[in-house]
Amino acid sequence: MKKRKLFKLLTSKFLLVCFLLLLELALIPTIIILLTMSLPYSTYVISSLVFFVIDAIAAVFIINSNMNAEYKIAWLVPVLLLPPVGIVLYVMLRRHKLPRRKRTKFSAKFESAKCLYVSDPLTQTTDIDDDFVRHCVQFVSKQTGMPASDCTEYKYFSCGEEYAKNLLLELNKAQRYIFLEYFVIEPGKFFDKVIEILRAKAKDGVDVRLIYDDIGSMLKVPSNYAEQLEKEGIKCMCFNPFRPVVDIAQNNRTHRKIAVIDGKTAFTGGINLADEYVNETHPFGHWKDTGILLRGRIVQNFTTMFLQLWSLRDETEDYSQYLTDCEKGKHSCIAFSDAPFEDDDENVCENLYLKLIYNAKKYVYINTPYLILDGEMRRALITAAHSGVDVRITVPHIPDKKYVFAVTKAFYSELVKEGIRIYRYTPGFLHAKSIVSDDKYCIIGSTNMDFRSFYMHFECDVMFYDQNVSIDLRNDYLETCAISHEVTNLEIKARLHSLIYRAILRVFAPLM
Repeated sequence: MKKRKLFKLLTSKFLLVCFLLLLELALIPTIIILLTMSLPYSTYVISSLVFFVIDAIAAVFIINSNMNAEYKIAWLVPVLLLPPVGIVLYVMLRRHKLPRRKRTKFSAKFESAKCLYVSDPLTQTTDIDDDFVRHCVQFVSKQTGMPASDCTEYKYFSCGEEYAKNLLLELNKAQRYIFLEYFVIEPGKFFDKVIEILRAKAKDGVDVRLIYDDIGSMLKVPSNYAEQLEKEGIKCMCFNPFRPVVDIAQNNRTHRKIAVIDGKTAFTGGINLADEYVNETHPFGHWKDTGILLRGRIVQNFTTMFLQLWSLRDETEDYSQYLTDCEKGKHSCIAFSDAPFEDDDENVCENLYLKLIYNAKKYVYINTPYLILDGEMRRALITAAHSGVDVRITVPHIPDKKYVFAVTKAFYSELVKEGIRIYRYTPGFLHAKSIVSDDKYCIIGSTNMDFRSFYMHFECDVMFYDQNVSIDLRNDYLETCAISHEVTNLEIKARLHSLIYRAILRVFAPLM
């Protein structure tokens, strides 16, 4: 089995693309150094002065740019220490958002789907009594176009097993269409059942569509998997195919987890379509994940998110057929997408997290598999803790990526000193992504508490201003804490080499 996996890796598109990328990265400084060494001494001195001036200009430009402060520092280090190599890399990789041409394409392709968005965001807030909620809804509607909404029913899943069971049941009920969008798909017990249902539904005339991310699913499905499914009647799109080009746009992945059935039912959360998420396999111990099922008007928001990405296929269709006609629900919420193609520098989910943290009066409980924070988020968490708010963050005990977990340790070590309670999920790996405060407000979805999710990925989340949902998340969080280990001040002490390693990782954390 191991030999087969090794052979698959050695002959894969992934290894070829990585090799070409490394070759490209190696050639850039090599060519610059060789050209510099071949110059006469006088020309070399002049070139060095020119490089120094360009380096200084680049540093001033970065300092005055509209980037996140940590992102600036991460680029200033190579630009100042490795001239002119750092400048070349910065020019090639500086973006964390999609190029303007692709952003324009997104807007143009989805012009005919405006019927799915709210026409006047302010009209959606007139019946909201809570000022904090009204401000959050106005912010989300302005940034994303998503309307305030509600659901008639919800089911919160505290584990992937329950999520999978309910997803399969709902897929079997589909009569009109099934829209699925996931970061990871991988053949196995769970995904094989999903595909079996999709094939059967496609044969019955149901409109079945699947979006999966190329990097997220790389080495898990064949490179031509989308074409294979198309032949079986399942419309499929592999998002942002991985190419051997040094371009930060390769980091713009769809990290969303969306399932929409007939415009009546939607699923989201942290769970992908692979066995480890539902504990059929245990690569990192017990896998703790969460998800939610929603019925009612809120489903249209998820339909809209899916169709926004699907519009890249250059297909013409009548989007009005996907308008949801549902009765008013009893659970108030707003579902939204966070995407790296907005013209401004608003990061919707990060800003909502900040709003919840600063607004908290009693507690803030956060689940995240990765903890890589910018200065503003650290300040918000510390300010809340110093104000008497019970601030807790739960992270994995068994990491899936050791270098990222080293950064997580570096960040949470600082937070522990400030009175923030950090829990490590000792049974294994925690992949849940949620925040809940004061039994009133909560967010659950696909967004991790790190730079990639906040700045680079396509993400989806739903914010509830509903006591029932919030209490469900709070109770599950406390049950998770009960079987987790709280990190103490004694444990955050580390040897000198570990401190140096973590410090270096923290500098470059925004580029990871």
